Amino acid sequence: MPVATTPPPPPPVPRPARFVPPELVDLRSAWRRERELAAREDHAHHGTLGGPCAGRHGWLLDDGLDVLLEPVLTGSTTPGFYPFVALDERTAAGLLERLDEVELATQRQNLGPSLGAVLRAVVRHPGRVRAQGYVVGPLRCDERITVTGVLLRPGRDVRLEPRVPEDDGADVLRALAGLGIDDMHAPPDEVGPWRGRRPHDGAPAGTDEPWFRAWWD
Repeated sequence: MPVATTPPPPPPVPRPARFVPPELVDLRSAWRRERELAAREDHAHHGTLGGPCAGRHGWLLDDGLDVLLEPVLTGSTTPGFYPFVALDERTAAGLLERLDEVELATQRQNLGPSLGAVLRAVVRHPGRVRAQGYVVGPLRCDERITVTGVLLRPGRDVRLEPRVPEDDGADVLRALAGLGIDDMHAPPDEVGPWRGRRPHDGAPAGTDEPWFRAWWD
């Protein structure tokens, strides 16, 4: 009598290799090389006055955030600097689980909102809010995840118009506060239609609602 067998598991999906030109590697390999380079005595740390890094150098790598962030990063053209264009609710939820409350509450782009406020808004409003910013990797001592902008598809409940020079930003602040992004220290430096790569939003076929970007310098 034949014995039932379990089919073999599907082959693993290959991880993208798109970091550290000219030799493209996966993000974990890139960050390992960065940390090794930063530990050398002859390496001048970027973002510091020299000497060993304060705190837990390489914490992004130690905490396994390369696996979470690799799909959303656009690649590195500047050593140690990794932009992201439209971070979605899945990645935001993972970051909220792994980052400590101090990092979430204090990390911000100059006068912009905190990292935590933006990530929570992305999770609470799927398909309506995305985060834009960058990651500083282990090559530098100021290793971090920073949000510089919020991409919004306002919808009927939230209205947002491009800023003009005489605008005091009150309407923009109310719109952002309605989404839970309410701890910025100043209005965005720019608000306007987002004409970059459209975020994947799961909108029904035939819809083409505009996206806006609120951005802090």
